[in-house]
Amino acid sequence: MRADLEWFRTFKAIYETGTMSDAAKELHISQPGVSLHLNSLETYIGHPLFERSTRKMLPNERAKMLYQQVNAALSKLEEVENSFRKKSGTDRLTLSVGMYPGLFHQLLEEHIADLNFNVVVHLEDNSKLLDLLENGTVDLTVTTEQVPIRNIEYQELGKSGFILVAGKETDVEDFRSIDPENKKAVKKWLQSQLWYSTADETHINTFWRLNFNREPDFAPNYIVPNKFSILKCLAHSTGLAVLPASICMPFIERGDIVALWKGYTEMTNTLYMGQRKKTMLHEEIEKVKEIIVAEFVKSHPE
Repeated sequence: MRADLEWFRTFKAIYETGTMSDAAKELHISQPGVSLHLNSLETYIGHPLFERSTRKMLPNERAKMLYQQVNAALSKLEEVENSFRKKSGTDRLTLSVGMYPGLFHQLLEEHIADLNFNVVVHLEDNSKLLDLLENGTVDLTVTTEQVPIRNIEYQELGKSGFILVAGKETDVEDFRSIDPENKKAVKKWLQSQLWYSTADETHINTFWRLNFNREPDFAPNYIVPNKFSILKCLAHSTGLAVLPASICMPFIERGDIVALWKGYTEMTNTLYMGQRKKTMLHEEIEKVKEIIVAEFVKSHPE
């Protein structure tokens, strides 16, 4: 385990301000983020550094010794940072955003350069994103889950539908000639094809359960990093994949892939934007949410 410089910066801020909340304001991060940094540093050192009371954080002897050792170096680093800030003419806040890679590409990527504050993007799956939101590492998430977490609030973004798509070289005429009521024939044709997926095979499994009341009895032939990798592969080959309809539309319109089937029962996900109830980055969060909502509406027309 290696120490993180931010742990020591947070320690210095707590030592000098005397409270978690004041340290958070000075560092422009959330209070849970301050607590996480301090806990990580104390775990790394192997000893507590403060006596915690309801109003103040009182440094113990180990904290006083550590402060003497790191203060000069951190102060010098702050001088360098301030020098660069003066040259740039701005003091930019930093917002941390977490979402699935495909959603970032679809909803936010092209707007990053237009924002007048710093952005740190965490590309993770849903369970990891909720952990990052809870411990204060990210300020805003977009996920498919709305898990009750203390001090976290959610706003529904909307529903995203999924479709079965085929690569442009796939011969789909046999499938289209099958009587849709003949589930056995439909399933047999699907099983005979090559399949693409990411390491998370949730979409294929859910699609199969919705339409055939069971798990698929085959494994995907190709496992690739993300949904856009699947689309690029299908644009030059044969094969099938279950993907969000919104990210497929540009490829379908160009003729790179074929929209094959929505299934007997349409598969959908509900997306939520999650954030902490108390935050110093309210304006920045609202700006990013406006962009996300606008892009989502654009890619999910009624």
